Amino acid sequence: MKKFILMMMVAASLIFAENEANASTDKALLPNAADLTQNQQNSNPPLNSPTNSAINSAPNLAKNSKQAENQATNDKANSAHKDEFKSEIQALVQEISDLSVQIDELNQKSDNNASVFGKEKATLKHQKQVLLERLPSVISKNLNEKFLKELAKQKPKNASEARLMDFERLFYSSLLKVSELFKASADSSTMKESINAEFAGLETKFNELKAKYPRQESDLSLKFATYSEILSYLSDNASLFESNYIFAEFRLQSLIDFINSYAKNDFIDTGKLVISALVLLLFWVLRVFLPPLILFCLMKLFFKNSKGAMDKAEVREIFIDKNTRPVSLLLFFYAFSVCFAIFYYPSPVNVKITNTFYIIYVVLFAWLIVGILNSYGIMFLAKLAQKSGKKEVANLIIKMLYFIIVIIAILLILAHLGFNVSAIIASLGIGGLAVALAAKDIIANFFASLIISFDDSFNQGDWIEVAGIEGNVVETGLRKTTLRTFDNSLVFLPNSTVMGANIKNWSKRKVGRHIKMILGVAYNAKPEQLESCVNDLREYLAQSPLVAHADDNALNKNYSAKYRQNLVSVNDLEGYKNACYVSLCEFADSSINIELYFYTKVISAGEFREARQKLMLDFMRILEKNGLGFAFPSLSVYVENLKDLNEIKQ
Repeated sequence: MKKFILMMMVAASLIFAENEANASTDKALLPNAADLTQNQQNSNPPLNSPTNSAINSAPNLAKNSKQAENQATNDKANSAHKDEFKSEIQALVQEISDLSVQIDELNQKSDNNASVFGKEKATLKHQKQVLLERLPSVISKNLNEKFLKELAKQKPKNASEARLMDFERLFYSSLLKVSELFKASADSSTMKESINAEFAGLETKFNELKAKYPRQESDLSLKFATYSEILSYLSDNASLFESNYIFAEFRLQSLIDFINSYAKNDFIDTGKLVISALVLLLFWVLRVFLPPLILFCLMKLFFKNSKGAMDKAEVREIFIDKNTRPVSLLLFFYAFSVCFAIFYYPSPVNVKITNTFYIIYVVLFAWLIVGILNSYGIMFLAKLAQKSGKKEVANLIIKMLYFIIVIIAILLILAHLGFNVSAIIASLGIGGLAVALAAKDIIANFFASLIISFDDSFNQGDWIEVAGIEGNVVETGLRKTTLRTFDNSLVFLPNSTVMGANIKNWSKRKVGRHIKMILGVAYNAKPEQLESCVNDLREYLAQSPLVAHADDNALNKNYSAKYRQNLVSVNDLEGYKNACYVSLCEFADSSINIELYFYTKVISAGEFREARQKLMLDFMRILEKNGLGFAFPSLSVYVENLKDLNEIKQ
């Protein structure tokens, strides 16, 4: 409620400021009373003139003549007032033309010394831009059929001036059509087409006059340059005239007039204030009830009968809570843009205000898209990554989408502010070398991240060893790869370092985790016992479900691998190991060693340890069954002469 009251106060202040500005403009347009008095005095004849003599000699005629002169003076003053009011658009066009001439002269002078005239040119361009921004408002307020009729009544001094006046009337009739389209609530595309068509007609007329009357080419070219610049500006900013759509569709002007008829105020437009308050209230209510409505629709349409459907709290957290703030701000600023359209009516909204709202909309829409990616996008890519097993690719895609959204938003803002985006992109090629030298490590890491993501060297969550660091892969970013070591520390490796180092991936195994074990038997074992023990161990491993066998290979798991067998070692490529060896290997210092070399079927850490423990216990039972015992390190000491020892004892 506090925010709503604040919005109302801001709206009221804006309306008051707008009315004050309109009042000051109207005062500036009205003729000065002293000037009118001076005009009346100048229009009256002197007292000693022959006219006064005639009036004194003929009282009745004098009275009638004086009344006629007073009426003529009043008509002249009123006509002067109308001309001054209606010629505001002409004065604005003339000022734009004068500034264009001055800028052209400075351009010619600055060919030799650009630094001297640069600041002056910038000032003139700024002044012209301010005048161009006033055009939509002046056109919608002051341009009408009466103005064209008054323009047609002006009598030229000669034929050359007549041609220039005809060309001028053609231009103002083009502006009048734009104003009529605005009042008819046409969209920006229709206005742009109309402006371009009027410009084509104006250009055709210019070429005809230039061909027929070459002596007037300089004057015609000056006018055509000014007119074409004005029409180009209106075409580029045709969206400024769309604010009238709201009034035409909802007939707000009639409602405003109705409210003002009951609550008229000289300082503030009560009708506009009430309508603005209703608009703000509407969007405030919409802001409160829109999230529950969206949640209700999502639950009814998408998540009601789907398998593994999410509950209401999960849907709210993923789809609603993360996107509530940008949506609320969008509604808030759109409500204010509607209020500005109401304040400025019947004129279009000022171009600076329109550009400000456009930038706000771009930023908020970019924020909303990023929020959708953070909610639904991550959920969708997570399911996709779960099916494909390429988690790091999904993670990289999300980060690249963030980057692309930010770049597009910046380019849209620059383009709307009048910057040449194509020139900016082209200039990157010129400065690309300097940027590449300054940021070569960043660029190297970025391209390394692309190669790592699609090279399939490792995936997110894999147990790898690279550059002397061993741990699980957390993520592969645009600049670095993150590892979580087994002592729970986080290690960041630049992607270029990862690409240049040897990578040992322990997780790239489908079947077969290696075990090499030595069983040391005591030297009191007989050959028959050893031979029987080795055979029993070999038979046990061949039958154990925990040990990988010959049929555990890629050819039995993947039918397409049969066709690749002649091209590549499929078992080694896919990660299948099934070798199994049992034999006597060594007469050690204190034992006769039996070597066990085999692979377990399971590869995960927990299952591998459980399988290894069960196998070791079974190995002990096999040795015990064959009457053998484990040897332990021992040292035998032999004394050659016991006589010397007896002498020592004595």
